[in-house]
Amino acid sequence: MDIACLLATERETIGRALDEWLPADGEYPALIHEAIRYSVLGGGKRLRPILALAAARSLGFDPDLIVRSACAIEYVHCCSLVLDDLPSMDDASMRRGRPTAHRAFGVATAILAANALLMHAFRLIADNGKAIGASGSSVAAGVRDLAMAVGSYGMVGGQHVDLESASEGRVDPGTIEYIQSRKTGALFVAAATTGGTLLGAEQSRIDGIARYARNLGLVYQIVDDILDVEGDEDVVGKDLHKDQGKLTFVALYGVVGARRMAEKLADEACSSLASVGDDVEVLSEIVGYCLERVS
Repeated sequence: MDIACLLATERETIGRALDEWLPADGEYPALIHEAIRYSVLGGGKRLRPILALAAARSLGFDPDLIVRSACAIEYVHCCSLVLDDLPSMDDASMRRGRPTAHRAFGVATAILAANALLMHAFRLIADNGKAIGASGSSVAAGVRDLAMAVGSYGMVGGQHVDLESASEGRVDPGTIEYIQSRKTGALFVAAATTGGTLLGAEQSRIDGIARYARNLGLVYQIVDDILDVEGDEDVVGKDLHKDQGKLTFVALYGVVGARRMAEKLADEACSSLASVGDDVEVLSEIVGYCLERVS
């Protein structure tokens, strides 16, 4: 399988869907909608929605049934990037090869755009469930899982511990895993399980997908930390060396040790697919892509 070609094709499909479900260009109030569209449509790997579609397919479902939910996951991810880039967080100037949202539109508009994207995501999960005739309990579970991935038990909690630990100078493996499994891993898990949850997959198979995605998220984040040290800024498309002084696996183990850990987690992710089913080739290839990526 040519995973690069597959991802490129899926990226185009997702890009069209992301545009379709956003407020139209110029729709009133125009500036906030422009900031929302800027934050979402300016490129990106679209790995999380691609993962959502691939996971649904591996569970035996038509991935077209959950395109809206896949878009919802990407809207949450884009929301998190806008917030991560703010002066009070990473104070980044570039994202995806162009000025960050707060540099382009101002801090206030960027924050409002991020909040709007988050609410838009929850709406899409609910709309998707209604459109496919999912049960009320399945829709509620899908909304709950996304809320858990975003809130203080997920991305927000991981970000807070990251900031707190950096200010205290605390470095230990348990805290690093807590941070990364929530800042990054939680949304990977939500992406991988949302289709199965809405479409009524067996819980044991959803659990296998969740274990896979948690390890995949850690692989992705460790490689991100390595790229922050060794990457090419023109290729990566964002400010590098922003993690100095932060709690990362690279800070604790060095680049070589972090790379070994990523390889171990990649093996564990692939092993988890045994309980999912037979149609898992794409999910397995995504692991290799995340491990070897340069941007």
